[in-house]
Parts: sequence; C-alpha cells; structure tokens
Amino acid sequence: MRLKNLVFSLGLALLLVGILAACGPTASTTGANTLATTLNTSTTQSTTANASQKTSSSVVVSVGQVPSHQAVGSTFTVLTTTKGFTLYVHEWQGASGFSCDGACAKTWKPLLYNRTGTPTSTTKLPGKLSVGTDYMGRQVVFYQGYPLYTYVGDKKPGDFNAPLADNSPWQPATPSIPTGL
Repeated sequence: MRLKNLVFSLGLALLLVGILAACGPTASTTGANTLATTLNTSTTQSTTANASQKTSSSVVVSVGQVPSHQAVGSTFTVLTTTKGFTLYVHEWQGASGFSCDGACAKTWKPLLYNRTGTPTSTTKLPGKLSVGTDYMGRQVVFYQGYPLYTYVGDKKPGDFNAPLADNSPWQPATPSIPTGL
C-alpha cells in the first residue's frame, strides 16, 4: 500500500512539473521547495474549491480617481477593486520572468479571481481584462497582460500610498496602459 501511495505521489509531482513547465515564465519551477509548496497549495485549493462554489458575478474591477503624487490638488484615473482600492501593475512582469513571492508577496497582493467566466469592469475599459495563473497556481485578474495587485499600505478606498518613483517597475494600473509583454 505504501508503494502505491509513493508511486501515486511521484506521478502527481511529475504531472505538476509538466504543467508548470508548460505555463511558461509565469510559473515558478525552481527547486524542490517550490514543488512541495505547489503540491501543498494545489491540494488545499482543490479542497477549498470543492467546499465552496465559485461566485457567478464577474465584475471585479472599477475605475476611480486617486491623488497625484506629482501635482498637488490634482487627481488621475486608475483601475480599482470594486471596493475602491487602487490597483497596480509591475511593468517588468513577463519580460524578466518576475514573480511576486517572498518579501514582495507581503507588500503586493494579487487580485484573485474566484468567479466563473471572464472578469469585467463596472466601466467600459479600452483594454482587455483576462484571467491568468500566478506562481502558486491561483487565478489572478490581468489587465492588458499585466497581473493586477493591491498595495498593503492602502488602508481605505481611494488611497494611493505605494512608494513609487518615476523609474519604479510598480505603477498604478491606468485604463490606458499599453499591452504588456
């Protein structure tokens, strides 16, 4: 019986490695720890998915105004969660195989998608919303090819507290952002 379980576990691990490899640069396939984390996460997600149904509403993004960091008293338009929290993108995502894990994941939280169908917005957007998979296998909302994140320092709707510089790869997600890599 133990041999059967071992063979099954190894087969499952190889299947997951194959799936992760097929996902391309957004999948993190480095080291045995990542594989173990992926196996544990997949098991937990399967259990959670079976225990709760996915919600049918696909509206997860809205558009709002946040204060400009460059011009006092002015605002600019950004994508937000439906609760009004500013959404951000990492402009190097995809180009360098970047994945927000470790210390990054403590500061930047992906906009997870646990619904059916394609994500939509409360406002018509010029770009495309889609669903992708992050390094942990979770469904994440993408806009123009970039995964969307919230910043843990934004405590209330309309906050724009992320410490960004002009050359920072982290930027607020604007409706007019060009298609990502």
